[in-house]
Amino acid sequence: MAQKILIIENDADIRNLIAFILEEEGFAVAGMPSPESLETVVRHQPDLVLIDEWVAGHPGHRLCLRIKLFHQLMHVPVIILSTASDIEKIVTECKADGFIRKPFDVTELVEVVQEQLVKRA
Repeated sequence: MAQKILIIENDADIRNLIAFILEEEGFAVAGMPSPESLETVVRHQPDLVLIDEWVAGHPGHRLCLRIKLFHQLMHVPVIILSTASDIEKIVTECKADGFIRKPFDVTELVEVVQEQLVKRA
């Protein structure tokens, strides 16, 4: 059964591009511009969540921290997508499992996702 990736990204073009890349690698992918609630994320039962650093007018790292503190999701790896120069600091503060700098390299995207899923297993 394919591992499920949830992409939370405002930009539909980027969201669709990432979905296409990961689907080509055999992952089951769902995407949304912003979750209505953490229960929305839980319903997707993701094995990994990719979050843009800017989601619906709010810093994505705040959503990441909420996911990491929510008992039904705290085990799910979260990767932040960002152009921020201080991404390493942001990732540490929000307890994310990793990051991918935008613009991203396709090979790096796939490798980071696979690496986090292997760590979780």
